[in-house]
Amino acid sequence: MQIDATQALLFALPVVPICILTFYVDMRAKRITNVTVWALFASFVAIGLLTMPLNDFLWRFAQYGVVFAYGLLMWFMRQVGAGDVKFAAVLALFVHPGDIRLMLFVGVAAMIAATVTVLIAKATPLHRMAPHWATWAAPDGNADSVGKGQRFTIPMGTGFALMLATYVVMGAFIGQ
Repeated sequence: MQIDATQALLFALPVVPICILTFYVDMRAKRITNVTVWALFASFVAIGLLTMPLNDFLWRFAQYGVVFAYGLLMWFMRQVGAGDVKFAAVLALFVHPGDIRLMLFVGVAAMIAATVTVLIAKATPLHRMAPHWATWAAPDGNADSVGKGQRFTIPMGTGFALMLATYVVMGAFIGQ
């Protein structure tokens, strides 16, 4: 991994609790709050300014822009929610450019793990532990919602949160 281990550890201190909260709230309400996204953004700015050369810090915003633009296109097609777009864009700030390939693998694994977890919980009595969570609700028919309200959807914030938390923790242990 190319991320500096100390930097990853400093990122992990605020990021992991925020990711746990995001996972929980997205499962419960199928929402990623702006407060969560701003907390991640503030964490990146505060720690990034202290631990990165200014040029590297500023280049991370190019990654942010690319992910945000792609996410916006996906949102226009109602494939992801607006909170997912904002969270994914801020997530991109934390990724060292040399780790982008690795992050794609981590991302795919995290999305698969989150999806399988949700599907197992939905198909077994586990969902009875939290029967009022929006994740288990039937499609609402709202054409403006993800999936155009016609099908069951997985809360993407669960995968994004798992992805970011995994990356910073791995970076703290095996980063440079």
